[in-house]
Amino acid sequence: MKDLTLNEANIILLRDGNGPQHLLCNLNKLDLSFEHDDRKEKTLPFDFLLMVPSLQNLEVRQCFGLKEIFPSQKLEVHDGKLPELKILTLVKLRKLESIGLEHPWVKPFSATLKMLTLQLCNKIHYLFTFSTAESLVQLEFLCVEECGLIREIVKKEDEDASAEIKFGRLTTLELDSLPKLASFYSGRATLQFSRLKTITVAECPNMITFSEGSINAPMFKGIETSTDDYDLTFLNNLNSTVQWLFVKKGKEFIIINGLGLGLENDYFCKFYN
Repeated sequence: MKDLTLNEANIILLRDGNGPQHLLCNLNKLDLSFEHDDRKEKTLPFDFLLMVPSLQNLEVRQCFGLKEIFPSQKLEVHDGKLPELKILTLVKLRKLESIGLEHPWVKPFSATLKMLTLQLCNKIHYLFTFSTAESLVQLEFLCVEECGLIREIVKKEDEDASAEIKFGRLTTLELDSLPKLASFYSGRATLQFSRLKTITVAECPNMITFSEGSINAPMFKGIETSTDDYDLTFLNNLNSTVQWLFVKKGKEFIIINGLGLGLENDYFCKFYN
């Protein structure tokens, strides 16, 4: 068995030994869904994950009680070997406040993660910290969609301008329907994107810039502004392209609303004067 979908009742049965335990050893993909509003557990059932050592693909959907995927404290039950996740998908977790990748005991997950998707999680403000981003050495795909409170993807810490983050394997970055997003990263460290060619930035009306620091993206070709339209927008570099798209949207705002005031109008005037 390579793929399995479980709810909370299923997990309790398997955890208590009431099920085909031998089938779990070779499980590659697991979908979890706990749909009870009164669920008290705030993190995933890691004692059960110890029973699926070959797990590579984990999808967590509609687990209404979850506030954090990985807890800050490593519990005693976690002393076994956790699976080496390559794909993590988080969908419609309405109470989720943090993934928790920044906790020291979670570093093995960061080091093997290749694909991360976050959709319809409306309480989370950022995906990971600067120090966590440094450990995402295998990340190839990053998608964030319809998360109403996200303001930045990488949260700045106390790093200085001489520091850098290397997203050496990242080839796909999709940012869609993020109304509060202001930037990918608000710090001044250097971002390295050696393989990134195109980015999707759709329905992110307040994204003023990509980063406050330097960006090295030698293969960057442009930004797609719609998930349905593959036309690219390119203006000199990644930061300039994001800024131009923001200004362009501000110009359209002015044309439609006359001399209406707002963030778009203010930045449009600042950009050109």
